[in-house]
Amino acid sequence: MRTNARPMTPTRATTPGARRATTMASAGEVSFSDGRGKSGRAYASISERKARLGGRFDAAAVVKYVAATAFEVGAISFCLHAVQKFVFSDLHASNLGLAKICVAVMFFALSFRSRVFSPLNASRPRVANEKLAKKQKKRPSWTPPAVVFPLVWISMGFLRSLSTMLVFAATGTVTHPAILAFIAHLSIGDTWNSINNVEKRLGVAAVGVLFVVSSAYNVVYQYYNVLPTAGYVIAPLGVWLTIATTLVWSIWNINLPREPLYPTKPSVLVA
Repeated sequence: MRTNARPMTPTRATTPGARRATTMASAGEVSFSDGRGKSGRAYASISERKARLGGRFDAAAVVKYVAATAFEVGAISFCLHAVQKFVFSDLHASNLGLAKICVAVMFFALSFRSRVFSPLNASRPRVANEKLAKKQKKRPSWTPPAVVFPLVWISMGFLRSLSTMLVFAATGTVTHPAILAFIAHLSIGDTWNSINNVEKRLGVAAVGVLFVVSSAYNVVYQYYNVLPTAGYVIAPLGVWLTIATTLVWSIWNINLPREPLYPTKPSVLVA
């Protein structure tokens, strides 16, 4: 028996909601157009995340992270040397009380705005966006409420400021190696924020946070060597970042398929 059959050809969905998606593997997001001139960004689906797991190592991204961190350390250090030369060298000797207040205020501000010296977009997450973030990636059941994070970081800001003021009072300079270690910690943290909050590379962020917490413990050690009281004051920073590190690694672990622990070059998928 002969039958005339037309070969089946794949058809594209023609519903208004059909979308063509292009996946950027490095950021874990999807840019889309719905055919009506509207576009937006959303997290990649599981299948799309799988497609990027075999991506090639992106050495340029590593160079970018290191260079951005070094640039920020250098820029802040340059400003501190200038302030020390023209302001604090004399003020420390003539009016220690005023000098301590100025240093405390300056480093409190720097604790929250150091990212202005970074060439990367190091934006912090907003509490208002946490509901969306929880839908985009799984969180461990023990994750603190979103409101806890800004409260803790404000407290850390006061401890950073007070401890740095104590180091300055003991040494007479804002360019002491211990304070520069603190600047390095801030710069590493800003680069990590870019990786985690902007690029949204969960795997790279898991490795990067180890540098953040290590630099924090180095600050505690350096401050303690200058003045034990300063080390005790800044010590809660290390404790908090240890908890944060556990959280970051837990988030990476439960979001399957797990992303690479190294940056990969972008790949393109068409769905």
